[in-house]
Parts: sequence; C-alpha cells; structure tokens
Amino acid sequence: MDVQALLTAALREAGYGPDAIGSAMPRMLRILQAEDVRIELGRSLSRKEREYVRLQLELGLNVAEVVRGLQK
Repeated sequence: MDVQALLTAALREAGYGPDAIGSAMPRMLRILQAEDVRIELGRSLSRKEREYVRLQLELGLNVAEVVRGLQK
C-alpha cells in the first residue's frame, strides 16, 4: 500500500469526507517529502533551506532532485 492510499484510508476512518481528504492530501504529501529530504541530508534544515525545499516540491521536483540541489 502506498503512502497516499494509507493516508486516505486513515482519514476516511477518522471521519473525513472526500473533499477534505482531496484538499489536504497534496500538502500532507509535500510535508512527508520534505521530511524525506531532511533524512537524506542527515541533518536539520535551516529556515532558508526549508523554504527552498517547500518551493522545489511545490514545483514538482522529487526528493532526489531537491537533495542534489542542497548538496551543491
């Protein structure tokens, strides 16, 4: 089961409707991806780096691409 399906099932079980789930899902997935970036780098991110990660993920880059951008 993938992350999105797991989150959807958990939110449905908690009583959230399809509209609430659909509007919250992109944000929740970006939060999880941002955490993946932090784990890949092995350290906490500065405020500037967190903003960079947020923008890059919103633009559609994947975790590996964002990590490469931060390692340069």
